[in-house]
Amino acid sequence: MVNLTQAVIETQQLRAWLYALERLPVSVRETTFLEMAAALRNGGEDSGLADAVASLANPKIYQSVLETIRERVGDSSPRTDH
Repeated sequence: MVNLTQAVIETQQLRAWLYALERLPVSVRETTFLEMAAALRNGGEDSGLADAVASLANPKIYQSVLETIRERVGDSSPRTDH
């Protein structure tokens, strides 16, 4: 999870994507992360990355990661809770 969070901190496009998911209903966001993790596993990608992506399906983990990213990049964009 640390490596994934660091990659998002360092890449504006990944941050924008992760922030955009915040506007989706929780169930859609959860499904998105679980499907992405499955695709990573099926594609033979690093299992740690797939596990990190899957863990983002947990709303508390997702929010915690967002807060960490916002703190690190000094982003004060609005937060929306679903």
